[in-house]
Amino acid sequence: MKAISFLIVPLVLSAINSVASEASLTPQIDKLLERHVDEQRKSENLVGLGAIVIQNSKIIGLSVSGERKKGEGVPVSHQDLWHIGSITKSFTATMIARLVERGDLQWDTSIKDVFPGDKDIHPEWNDVTLGDLLSHTSGATPNFSLFVSLKHPNAGSERMAARESAVRHILSQRPDVNPGGTFVYSNVGYTIAGVIAEKIAGVSWENLIRKEVFSPLGIESGGFGAPEDIEGKLSQPWGHKELFGFTKSGKEDNTPIIGPAGTIHLSLNDLALYADEHLQGIQGRSSFLKRESFQRLHHPNLNNYAYGWVIGPPEELGVGDAHWHNGSNTMWYALLVILPDINAAIAITSNDGNFKVAEHSAWEIVKRLAKPLEVAHKKSLSFDAVKSTGN
Repeated sequence: MKAISFLIVPLVLSAINSVASEASLTPQIDKLLERHVDEQRKSENLVGLGAIVIQNSKIIGLSVSGERKKGEGVPVSHQDLWHIGSITKSFTATMIARLVERGDLQWDTSIKDVFPGDKDIHPEWNDVTLGDLLSHTSGATPNFSLFVSLKHPNAGSERMAARESAVRHILSQRPDVNPGGTFVYSNVGYTIAGVIAEKIAGVSWENLIRKEVFSPLGIESGGFGAPEDIEGKLSQPWGHKELFGFTKSGKEDNTPIIGPAGTIHLSLNDLALYADEHLQGIQGRSSFLKRESFQRLHHPNLNNYAYGWVIGPPEELGVGDAHWHNGSNTMWYALLVILPDINAAIAITSNDGNFKVAEHSAWEIVKRLAKPLEVAHKKSLSFDAVKSTGN
């Protein structure tokens, strides 16, 4: 018995030390995040900046700094809503994956499948597929005309009709480049994909996002357009951009016609929840979609672009692969980064549309947290190994 006891003691001590080490990781990351967010926001003179870190499906850091509206002195909060711009594209692709799994669509569903025999559609569009549209290889132009961008149709059937009309105008003309062989980042392409989903499902893209993504994932803060500020009382952040040397604040957004390409807003907590579902899906541990659907969504095509995700960071982070996307409507900025090899995700948001500055700050935060998160991941693996040995 003494020999057995002697062998158990170091295991017990090791387990206690591992528990203590794991428990100490969360406040360490949280404090690092708080410091970096505040430093970046102040040094780059951003109006507001927020960030959240999730690892092993737990939020281990959440920090915000700055104001909801410049000069008003009302601080941003942990619960605030943020416009995420083109990160919306991955939500659209995720929603379509749900329809594909249900059998309502296929990844190779083509324009001619949805608009059969339509004489107004240029024949070079006929064989363009959902996969082409979601990977920016459809030949679609980057953006709609100024005339379309000025339209703000009401939600529901009016917006669906306006969206389809804008798409039909594009489809009536020859594609900008030959479909299938050239990468052209396109808000138009994602809008076409959204219209395809609307035509098949018979409901608006917004309702499809609510039904197929927000609701099953428990995202309660999700909405569309700039976050609503009830009666202008600064209950939510306002967007900001530089105009002729002055900072303009406002609640404007791009036309909702391009909703599928970039109009979602939500809280940092819910953005982390969404990111973690994709992280778990990449690793084959999510029941939200089949593993092959997540593999499709995150498989790089031309220019390392998957379906709403870029695979591989602009700069080497030294912690394995990265799946990311950023977004801006010129008055907000957001970046979402998934790091599968260290089981972590980081989201950074700002109500400042100074794109270059906000993007630099966001990636700077990611770079400064990457190694500490790698250390935390290795310690958690050691902790799991000790637990397994103890059992």
